[in-house]
Amino acid sequence: MAPPACAMPIPQWRNAYGDLLRTVADATADIPDLDLTVERITHRFTAASRDVLTSWYPRTKLGMDEAARTRKYGKYGAAKYVYPKHTMAELRSWFDTELAATLPAARALYWS
Repeated sequence: MAPPACAMPIPQWRNAYGDLLRTVADATADIPDLDLTVERITHRFTAASRDVLTSWYPRTKLGMDEAARTRKYGKYGAAKYVYPKHTMAELRSWFDTELAATLPAARALYWS
């Protein structure tokens, strides 16, 4: 199963994202002077975006329970729901380590 495009702690996420990174490494192995950048973005949502997504995809299994997230405020004051601090730290640590091992030439632009 392919993992979501944004980083999410789905069941077996380490295996799924590890497979994805190895697939990218294999696909780019023979490209000379590869200039590869990585943007590490976790899933987040606002109340409005959740309402839109659930109206479009009423049977979605995407985890958008506000009680399971931490509320943060964006630069314009809008509330968004992100993973709790310990989950974010676990995701970031794993991606940092795995990217360095699997795609050592890739430059990580940011973590969000």
